[in-house]
Amino acid sequence: MSWWVMAVMALVTFSCRFSFFNTLINFNFSSRLQRLLSFAAPAVLTAMWAPIVFMSNGQTLVATLWDPFLIAGLATVLMSIVIRQTLLVVILGMGLFVAMQYSVA
Repeated sequence: MSWWVMAVMALVTFSCRFSFFNTLINFNFSSRLQRLLSFAAPAVLTAMWAPIVFMSNGQTLVATLWDPFLIAGLATVLMSIVIRQTLLVVILGMGLFVAMQYSVA
């Protein structure tokens, strides 16, 4: 891929994202559209984590309840409900996953 194609793609991506953060252009979305857009972040995050947790080997669904991906994912969800500090939850969840990886291997 040539450099100018990448530059154009970067310019288009930047302009789309910048338009939402720019104070010169004011967007007023309807309440229905705002409610619809409120589901975008959870949907994208679910699309990212679900295959990792439930298909950790990349091919099939996890067949065991002792899979480190599944246990660390469930523990992280429970910790996020109890602990309201996102960084701490991420660190604890990653620590649990790494500890389980070394205990299984």
